[in-house]
Amino acid sequence: MLFYVNRDILHTIQILSYEIKLFEISILSKSGKEFIMPGYYIHLATITGKSAENRSFVCGVEAPDILKKHLRDANGDFEKARVKYEQMRTEEMPSYETFIPRLMQVEERGSTDGMHFGKSSSTNVRAFWTSLSQEQRKMPFYKGYAWHLLTDAIMYGRLDINARFNKVLNARNVSVENWATERAKEVEILHDDWDKTNAKVRAAYPEVKLTPEVEELNMVQFIEDGELTYVEWDLLKRTIDYLRSFDPLVEDMDVIIETILCNI
Repeated sequence: MLFYVNRDILHTIQILSYEIKLFEISILSKSGKEFIMPGYYIHLATITGKSAENRSFVCGVEAPDILKKHLRDANGDFEKARVKYEQMRTEEMPSYETFIPRLMQVEERGSTDGMHFGKSSSTNVRAFWTSLSQEQRKMPFYKGYAWHLLTDAIMYGRLDINARFNKVLNARNVSVENWATERAKEVEILHDDWDKTNAKVRAAYPEVKLTPEVEELNMVQFIEDGELTYVEWDLLKRTIDYLRSFDPLVEDMDVIIETILCNI
């Protein structure tokens, strides 16, 4: 199982999480977007077949990002964030308490903490999958959750944005003292890249639509013009098409996980 928290200790958890949430918010860029990984639109574009038709699966794909976003928007208030989850929750989905311990954790490279079982750029998909019971592994929501982590893993592994950042900054001979500041500027350029790729994805896969809960966030933007700096579109599209060749809801998820992780 992932985790369970009794409602009786929820108030205590909220108090303890306050400092953690402030820290988590502080490591976001000024745009409020996640640091390095593709957003909701690209994740949704990877889903086809029976998986795309299953509401619980789709919510599972959104969960690692959107539950964190709900909590940030609620300034760390779990009760307010819970309301948003309940609005999207199906009868097949777990209770909000399931996620509270992981929402409190700081996602760090090399760990299995947080909603991404590590950072979104270094997810531990196997750790997530093996944390589930056999019954949970059959649930569309958890299959969707695994799909999100797999998408992050393959996108990050193939695009290798960190290496591209380092190449640009090293070419400019950026000093250690100025590295963080200059890197933050490049992250903003990357965010524009994601907005540009959103437009390209929309053109390539017109059947892909944002869900109501993602539209409500008002985070998915589209930039129609301009060259990409950090994201290689041909590679990104090949990766999306590769992921779209699977239908996790009707195929063996254990096989899918190993197949994709071996093809990064």
